[in-house]
Amino acid sequence: MKKVLAVMTLCLAGIVMAGCPGSNPLNPPNQAQLAPGYRNAADQQLGQDLAAVSAFKDSEVGNYNCDASAQAAKTCLSPAQKAVEKPYLNSLIDAVNVANAAYTAYHQGSQTLAQAQTAYKSAQSAQTTLTTNKGVK
Repeated sequence: MKKVLAVMTLCLAGIVMAGCPGSNPLNPPNQAQLAPGYRNAADQQLGQDLAAVSAFKDSEVGNYNCDASAQAAKTCLSPAQKAVEKPYLNSLIDAVNVANAAYTAYHQGSQTLAQAQTAYKSAQSAQTTLTTNKGVK
């Protein structure tokens, strides 16, 4: 009786696991698991990556302008930091604007995913450049 119960428990666990998308290599995640508005996994990843670089840009603009969030976090830039970081911040803002436009154009059908990814990589590079060239404190 104990053997039968153990076998039934294992079978039930196997059936449950086989039905869970992503938990079993025989049942990987599929298109239905994409968040609304995304065409495919690459599109979703690009959208999330672009949102992250946009949030970084917004935070850096807030630090530059010493907005309420920067004041609360004590991350406002000094005049010396502003002088050093301004050209890098402007490059980041431009690159993020281009990447957002390319991503929107991809969703409207006038650019390819590869073009949007290239624009994102440019924004990511601008983010790295700003981070690398942070001004004096």
